[in-house]
Amino acid sequence: MTDIDVQAEPAEEAAAAQDGSRPSLVDWQGQLLASPGYRALALQDRVKRMGYVFQGNVAQYQSLVAGLQNPAVSGPILDVRNPGAHDDLLSEAERLLHNVLTAMSTRVDQQRRFMAQYFADDPALTNDYREKLTSVFKTDVQANFLKGLRNYITHSQLPVSKSKQTMGPASFAITFTLPGESLLRAGVWNGDQRAWIAAQGEAVVIVDVVDSYARKAGEFDKWFFDRIGLKCRADIDAYLRERAEFDREVERLFGV
Repeated sequence: MTDIDVQAEPAEEAAAAQDGSRPSLVDWQGQLLASPGYRALALQDRVKRMGYVFQGNVAQYQSLVAGLQNPAVSGPILDVRNPGAHDDLLSEAERLLHNVLTAMSTRVDQQRRFMAQYFADDPALTNDYREKLTSVFKTDVQANFLKGLRNYITHSQLPVSKSKQTMGPASFAITFTLPGESLLRAGVWNGDQRAWIAAQGEAVVIVDVVDSYARKAGEFDKWFFDRIGLKCRADIDAYLRERAEFDREVERLFGV
């Protein structure tokens, strides 16, 4: 021993118990990551990520439509002297719609597996989930139409989109439609779906159908996210309190 006290480095202090009961920072962090509260937050994050893939594809489709509302953008594309530009536009619209429908199916399948994997032993949440799913989607003819359209493009082809322009003295709007006649020729619809397609007239305004479904899906996913939070509120609150204490200790030791 010397007469000079050697001050412990922060890393050494972090690795040692502070008062005989508190674990090292490494062990403490491991306990936090293994806690029920952290797991609940991770499950909520999974719900957000499943929804994001779908909503991100919808946003790209909506962005294409929104850009066309500017006559300076859509004018040259709609010019009959330049048919190639319009064909390219329809190809892009079909590509983005394909991505929307594929992501829609992925979201549904992932949520179904997610529920079975993590909440099969929770009858209350499972029952709430199924009831909400039924009330929002099961009897929604537009949601069922999109599901049928997804099956159609999987086994056959995506019906060719058409652009539809509406012009007034001081207004201009453009959207995309799917011709009703070609849709009805596909043998993938049940009676309710066929009746709905026929009721749309010459064409289904597919942009409006996608927008409506995306809004309902977003509201459902928020409900699901919040429902997990409600179920796990005590665990999440306990984790957040412990995490705040952990962060204060890290700041005390390292000044960060």
